[in-house]
Amino acid sequence: MAGKADTARKTKKAGKEPKEPKVKTKEKTIKRPAHLQITKLASVAGSLPTAGLTTPIVEATISTQPTETHLPISLKVVSGGQLTTGPIVFSSDSSQFYLAKDNSVSAYNVQNGEMLQNFSVHRDSGLQRAAIKKIVAAEDHRVYTFSADHKARLWDARTGDLVCVWDIGACADFVEADPSKSGRFFCAMRRKRQRAGAQKKYVVCRVELKGEPNGVEPVHVERQELFRASNVAGLSVRADGQWVAAFAKFRVHVAFVGDANVKCHVWGMEERVSAIAFHPREPVLAVGDWRGRIVFWFCVDEHAASSEDRPIVRSTHHWHAHRVNAIAFSGDSLMLSGGEEGVLVLWQLDTETRDYLPRLGSDIVGISPSPDHMRYAITLRDNTIRIVSAVDRSLVSLLQGLKFAERAGRARGARELDSDPFTTGLVVHPATHALVLNGEPGRLQVFNHANDRHLASIEVAAYNRVGSGSQPHVDLVQFSSDGAWMATIDSRRTDATNGLMSVTTSYLKFWRLDPTSQTYTLVTRIDAPHAGGVHSISFQPCHRRNALLCVSTGRDRLFRVWELQSVLGAGPNERFVWACRATCGYRNVQPTAAAFSSDGSTLAVAFGGAVT
Repeated sequence: MAGKADTARKTKKAGKEPKEPKVKTKEKTIKRPAHLQITKLASVAGSLPTAGLTTPIVEATISTQPTETHLPISLKVVSGGQLTTGPIVFSSDSSQFYLAKDNSVSAYNVQNGEMLQNFSVHRDSGLQRAAIKKIVAAEDHRVYTFSADHKARLWDARTGDLVCVWDIGACADFVEADPSKSGRFFCAMRRKRQRAGAQKKYVVCRVELKGEPNGVEPVHVERQELFRASNVAGLSVRADGQWVAAFAKFRVHVAFVGDANVKCHVWGMEERVSAIAFHPREPVLAVGDWRGRIVFWFCVDEHAASSEDRPIVRSTHHWHAHRVNAIAFSGDSLMLSGGEEGVLVLWQLDTETRDYLPRLGSDIVGISPSPDHMRYAITLRDNTIRIVSAVDRSLVSLLQGLKFAERAGRARGARELDSDPFTTGLVVHPATHALVLNGEPGRLQVFNHANDRHLASIEVAAYNRVGSGSQPHVDLVQFSSDGAWMATIDSRRTDATNGLMSVTTSYLKFWRLDPTSQTYTLVTRIDAPHAGGVHSISFQPCHRRNALLCVSTGRDRLFRVWELQSVLGAGPNERFVWACRATCGYRNVQPTAAAFSSDGSTLAVAFGGAVT
């Protein structure tokens, strides 16, 4: 009996599953399974009405061994990023414009948008905190940059050489050049020792950068404090350099700096201020607000500088229905403004008339007239810069960057972002090898990561950008092996008619590539292909023209196989349609993914822990 008991103990002990090995790291202990096993639990072979999809599923075991060494992961920005968050900077001769990205500056040709030069503060020099905050163009193709490392730098934009460096003693978040003197700037600089979560406190200073290396005068900085303010959101300087204004929430600080005694006045607004700009000739400060108004303050003269009790004369210009994001003056009688409507408004102040440049595609966040007043640069929120002719409003050049999906961009926290990312992922177009991913609501963007250029935007679902209706979102996209067909899943949340709950409707769309125009044309739309939404879509790798399949998996615990069918003749007049060929399920389990084999003969579908 004792022998049998020992044998039973050994058998029971031998039957135990091996413990998972632990891998120790510096931060915490992570359990790693000794092996990952994918096992055939069931098969639905024969469910599809074709012999090509009934080959058996093969078991596969992938073993992973824990390693004792851990190599650090380093990240490098290859392409993409935000072009700019505000107005661009033209060169003094209007032939180039400059953009800052992280710690580098790029010079572009105004006529074609091609990059001419790129210069940067190299990270290998130990200046990791040298992100550029502001660019100011100077004469003779020279550029000043103000960085987060408290440094001001002067560059030769033609060669990319660094000419001089000044330490200004603080981080300048907002900088405007003094038009009356080269090398003098007005800066809103962060005050030191700020408490976390408190209001941002700024000192508005007049900073003069003097001297150059190997010059007669040594390199030094002269700084004069003008006034203090909290939560500064922007600066503006008059053309004569005697007036400077800063706005913060509901307040506007206006200072006369034309003599030794600085006189600063603070005025309140009924609405929150969103933009300011001085008229180049008249004693006027234009103030834009969140209601869409542009209010002219006639407060910039000698009498206003000497008396704070003097009533201010105001006039209101109102066209925008939403917040005014940008105001700029071109010449003496033309004012330009833009906002959420995506329309550039041109105000003829002499005749009190307006002209419009509509359908720009996104919110306007910056407007820059060129120094020769022949072009306007319009910065859009969707990472696009348009250079427009001031004569006939025609497009001169277009620069587009990688667009951040608006649905993900509006996520307020990490938890919301995790449940609402770029749902399409990074999909590689098989023919062009460009990246295809989410863009604006209802759109896909095609981006060439090799040369950092936006190639195209594909409208999958239309919507009114300014209206209050729900926005469509592209959930999935896949291409056939030759790129001739594209399948998309887009969804839109709508209010239900039988209650207060909202419902989401999905649409499966098949698109065919037009070889002439190289654009995708909608061929078939299937409303609600799966109840509750779609998990995945996948094309069959097939080079036969009229024998193509596509599979979709849904939250209704089913997967469906869609087949390309010819419905009208042959040749150039041939018409195609996609139809459902089969609907399958497995033990009422929800499928999560599906894929075809490389030769297209086998279809594998994942149902939880089972692959069939």
